[in-house]
Amino acid sequence: MKRLILTSIAIFAIVIAHAQKFEIKGVVQDSTNLEFLQSATVFLESKVDSTLISYSITDENGFFKLVGNTAVREFNFFTSFTGYKEYSKTINFNDGSIIDLGTISLSSDVEFLDGIIVNARKAPITVKQDTLEFNAKSFNTKADANLEDVIKELPGVEIDKDGKITVNGKEVTKILVNGKEFFGDDPQVALKNLPKEIIDKIQVTESKTEEKKANGEAGDANASEINITIDEDKNKGWFSRLTAGAGTDDRYSMSGIVNYFKDSFRVSVLGSSNNINSPGFSFDEIYDAMGNSAYSINRNSNGSFGINGISFGGSGGITSSRSAGLSLANDWDEKVDLTASYFYGNNDTETQTNNKTTTFLPDDRDFTTTSSSRGRNMGYSHRINTRVEVKLDTLTTISIEPSYNLSSNNSLSNRISNTQDNTGQEIDIETSNNSNSDNYSAGANLYFSRRFKKKGNSISLFTTLNINDSESINDFFSERIISDNGIIDETEIQNQVINQDSKGTRFSITPTWRKSLSEDYRLNISYRVSANKQEQSRNVFDRDMTTGEATIFNSALSNDFETDNTQQRPSVGLSYNKDKTRWEITAGLLYQTLNTDNVALDSSFDRSFSNPYIRAYLSKQFGKYGRVYFNYSNNINVPSVNQLQPVEDSTNPQNIIRGNPDLEATNTHNVYLNLNNYNWEEGKGIYSGAGFTYTNNQVVATTTTDDNLVRTTTYTNVDGTYNGYLYSGYSMQFKKDKREIDVTLGLDANFSLNKGFTNNEAFETNNVNLSPNISFEYSIDDIFEIETEYNVSFNSSRFSLDNIDDQNFTNHTAAIDLTTFWPKNLIMGLRGEYNIFGNVTEEFDNDSFVLIGSLGYKFAKDKAILKLKAYDILNQVIDTRRTISQDFISDSSSLVLRQYFMLSFTYKFSKFGGKDPNRE
Repeated sequence: MKRLILTSIAIFAIVIAHAQKFEIKGVVQDSTNLEFLQSATVFLESKVDSTLISYSITDENGFFKLVGNTAVREFNFFTSFTGYKEYSKTINFNDGSIIDLGTISLSSDVEFLDGIIVNARKAPITVKQDTLEFNAKSFNTKADANLEDVIKELPGVEIDKDGKITVNGKEVTKILVNGKEFFGDDPQVALKNLPKEIIDKIQVTESKTEEKKANGEAGDANASEINITIDEDKNKGWFSRLTAGAGTDDRYSMSGIVNYFKDSFRVSVLGSSNNINSPGFSFDEIYDAMGNSAYSINRNSNGSFGINGISFGGSGGITSSRSAGLSLANDWDEKVDLTASYFYGNNDTETQTNNKTTTFLPDDRDFTTTSSSRGRNMGYSHRINTRVEVKLDTLTTISIEPSYNLSSNNSLSNRISNTQDNTGQEIDIETSNNSNSDNYSAGANLYFSRRFKKKGNSISLFTTLNINDSESINDFFSERIISDNGIIDETEIQNQVINQDSKGTRFSITPTWRKSLSEDYRLNISYRVSANKQEQSRNVFDRDMTTGEATIFNSALSNDFETDNTQQRPSVGLSYNKDKTRWEITAGLLYQTLNTDNVALDSSFDRSFSNPYIRAYLSKQFGKYGRVYFNYSNNINVPSVNQLQPVEDSTNPQNIIRGNPDLEATNTHNVYLNLNNYNWEEGKGIYSGAGFTYTNNQVVATTTTDDNLVRTTTYTNVDGTYNGYLYSGYSMQFKKDKREIDVTLGLDANFSLNKGFTNNEAFETNNVNLSPNISFEYSIDDIFEIETEYNVSFNSSRFSLDNIDDQNFTNHTAAIDLTTFWPKNLIMGLRGEYNIFGNVTEEFDNDSFVLIGSLGYKFAKDKAILKLKAYDILNQVIDTRRTISQDFISDSSSLVLRQYFMLSFTYKFSKFGGKDPNRE
């Protein structure tokens, strides 16, 4: 690893040594009133081939500075501003690499102001109030690039291995296409499937709720959303992509997407089927060197990891999935907007896990459980989401969002376990369960907004309604054998059919009045009322040993429970927005009542909770690129019905659970701080943040273990628990013509204090995790890309119980990615990753070297791709992990997808505006 880092640094130093720096500066002003123009775009292009070299925007004094590195000697310089004529000038570096253009005066573009748009060279970046707009054509990518490839080239934008997008450290929560959702709010579908050739602009703005959009308010300063505008010439036509692949061990993958655009009308259809753990909608998820998807391994401090968001461990396993979807959008008369989507999913997952868990008791009577379990889960689901927005007039808007979900699942599981303590006590348990469940939910959100003529004044009403129903039948069998020093003392059998039914209705209504006190201050008054009614029944029938029929009602394990939870929350807020400073403080009272009725036990209890409600945030911009963001909030959470209901659940005969009706509501205080300062002109910057949550009345488990090692768990409240995190990163981007270097340094930290009870003795656990990381990437356009990364994770867990040893361990991960695009039409990709999990017991594998590769050939004018992929070439993928809790340590190893080879074929065809963009 040391040699790898030194090599990366050496390459970096060589490129810098051969780079020629340049600096161009000046001031842009209005030619009429001589006022400085802030946020005017300035950019530099090669005169030979119009390649974008550098770009910037002017500050509040109209000043700009273009810096960069290039071997090009002659350029075209441009500056533009909305409503003004474009200015251009030819620049030659023969006279020096530092040039002062002085003052540039832009004259008013009369034709533009009269509504006639004059065709001019599109600026690579434009600032429009709170929106940062990128011209997709200005950023160089390979020929078959998709939206993800373009976004990766944007300054200050990062996409991690899990597909999470951040802009200057702020997470992107939604991707829209022409202002509308594209297959719901999952950004991955748009990232993977929109080709670059149809994209016109990429607009980045602060994330806004419907309320803020309707009232023209500023958005969330700590979250962003991206809107993709389709090129006007491409907004009439269709594009599609079909892929089919077959591999060893009967592995296969098929997927396809077809999109049709016509002005404001859009319809998209997609589908997939595979048995390689791919969710389906991202298409070809396992490592794809063609640039159409990303491969990733996630590491956790407990040793578990996942591939492309699929967690291998616990609920991992091997999944066969089939999926299909339909999405459409349309506008009518600029008054009615419609978006709708439908998804169908079908999954069949096989799991297998071996586990060893050691539980620590205060009296030094520790016990260890070794288990092996197998399972299979099969099911299907239907999901429908719709949104209709009606603009009654220029000031009044109504939107409704109905949704419907239906699913059915069948789960089979078997588990064998052996438990031994240090006194010779031994328990063998064999359980099996066959569960069938049907679930549905339906709901709608209704939003009404009426703005008044005075800016900032409005009234609004937000209403939600949700209905859900879940029914399940479990055929459960358990045999428990208790022995002492090899002699059987007791045998206990549970042979039951368990019928469970859960129904719920949630409703809320929130009227809000906004009043503009001045140009900078605004008053918000709202009153939220909500009601949540839940009905839960659990009927247990023991099987008759003679007939085998489940006809004997077990009243002790059955339950019929109803809960009514109402909440009222009046609040008053004051907000301020001027120049580069925004803040808001909202305070109110949160009053809740909880009424429960246990029909089976003919008992009931009522509770009420009253707590202050506070929300506050501050957002402050500093300099040209910096922003600091602070947020505080408190939350009041009522315990769940399962935690409250005083009925015994012995589905797991070794761990019996009973609720506590005397629980208090949990009160949390949350603080978050974010700082980012990314200079996208120079391609370098820093971001950092911290969060802290302090909790009173946290609901925790309290467990007692009897002589037969049976654990009985109930719940209680504790004060003073907390958890927090820190993160920081510095990135630097260096470009010289077609060469680019990216270096990123990062540091993550997590810490927590947890509390609990075992055998009526209180205990605490302190956990600390510190993870520094470094990554280096070097690329030459259309030739190759190489990326290296290293991550080390230092972990510490300290326990207050004397008989539990403190846990200190270190995990390491080193990885290298190589992608080549030469010779032409031939693309090769290779990823190697080495993991060492320092906290895993010697009984399980604690290291692995994962090697994945692909070789692709493009032909038929780049419309066809033939590819050979090799997954887990060395057959070393593992799922080994350790879980550390307050009073136990658990090691496990689970079934994972392992080595296979696959040959696939992809064909793309499209037609826009009556022309085929693939035809040269």
